[in-house]
Amino acid sequence: MEIPRSLIELKRAADAADDRYRSNSGENASVALAVWSDATAALVRGVTAYAEEQGVPRQDVERAVERAVRPHLTMD
Repeated sequence: MEIPRSLIELKRAADAADDRYRSNSGENASVALAVWSDATAALVRGVTAYAEEQGVPRQDVERAVERAVRPHLTMD
């Protein structure tokens, strides 16, 4: 499945936000959590829209995005 670059960028942004959240504490963690939440929501919206456009299950798109971001991992 061909994955749009925009979805790959959204996944990388969500992963980076997750890393920042996990490495912060206190007030910084609250801000990082808000950023992670926004990034994750944007990724979910993008994946859902693409799945609907392509007529495939959302989970298939999620796995394809994960493989595109981390091609060295096998998810099947």
